[in-house]
Amino acid sequence: MAKKIKKAPSFERMIISCEFLTPKQVLEKGVVKLMQDTGIGIALRALPRDLEKGSDYMTMLATFKDNGVDKQFVPWPLLDVEDGYYANVKTARKFSAMMKKALEWYCDNKFEMPPAVLVDLEPSTDPAEAKKAEQFRKDGKKPEAKKGGMDIMKTVAAIIDRIDEGLDTATFDDGSREFTAMQDMMHEFGTRAAAVALPMAYEDIFDGKLLLQQFMSCPVTSVDWDIINFMIFNTDYVPTTKGIVSNEDYRHLIYLYAKEFIEKWGKDKPSITLGITNTGITDIRAVQTDPDIYRLDASALLAAGMNTTGIYALDGILQQPDPKAWIETVQKAKASDFKPDPEHLEVAGHVRRAFQALDFIYPVGQYLVKSGKIMNIIQMVTSGKLF
Repeated sequence: MAKKIKKAPSFERMIISCEFLTPKQVLEKGVVKLMQDTGIGIALRALPRDLEKGSDYMTMLATFKDNGVDKQFVPWPLLDVEDGYYANVKTARKFSAMMKKALEWYCDNKFEMPPAVLVDLEPSTDPAEAKKAEQFRKDGKKPEAKKGGMDIMKTVAAIIDRIDEGLDTATFDDGSREFTAMQDMMHEFGTRAAAVALPMAYEDIFDGKLLLQQFMSCPVTSVDWDIINFMIFNTDYVPTTKGIVSNEDYRHLIYLYAKEFIEKWGKDKPSITLGITNTGITDIRAVQTDPDIYRLDASALLAAGMNTTGIYALDGILQQPDPKAWIETVQKAKASDFKPDPEHLEVAGHVRRAFQALDFIYPVGQYLVKSGKIMNIIQMVTSGKLF
């Protein structure tokens, strides 16, 4: 007999993503009981090789069903790293084909259709960077910096290539149509698309153009997604700025975002994922594992009226001394624990304006690339003639 599931307090749903554990490890590490005891949902990565007959993924889903936690599971399909990994306009057709294969796999194996499937909208992954991050996850050592520091020309060339690709609006529009058709297909199967996006995509919409989304190759607002989850991680603001943006500033930032998301889309469509507890597919950066910080961050979302949240990622939480106590600490979040402060709201507003400014600067970059003048500037900089 399936154990009675505890309802996650405060939030209606708390989804914790899981990127690097295998389905077999999920079962071996007691995740089923963790889902039963805390009421959390999990979103586990599914690569093409996972959707094979007799796979461990199939065993895991059957175990979820037997233990009454199958409705707490959200599939997270991703391409192989060599194919781009994430969903974006470059990978749209390949990703859409994989989505169809995944949903047919559910039907063929007589599993109930999940309530939603993640569509992780991010720029394609560099396989070389993914290998570096994989090695870092194994041995915990960051790669040694090259003598002479960052390769400026290589970095500039990559930015130029991305801007040049951003000029191709036809590819972006085609990708948006492909994803719209994919979502329609998902509806026919009986599930919804939960788009996952970076907050820059939201800061892109206020001038009627989608330049930043084109730059990232991610159609976030050009498709009417069923659900939109924004990855707004503490680690991208507080550790990255060496504390110039404080934890309180960050909480006011996600409070502002949450209130605007709800005003724009209502309570059921938007959510914010907090993090990160462990590094990602190409990340070699700071992690945040203090559950009390997550509890206070979650309180800011509750104060804004948000009823769904997420955390990246379960992999890091399972490395804590008591994963259940860790999650329950976060679940103690209360809206009353967050009080908006004018000074911190001002800082949060400035952070957002910095992102919005990129939307206005970007056309300058497009002009310089399109006209060829960018190379003249680079030559002048490298020769010392500009200054």
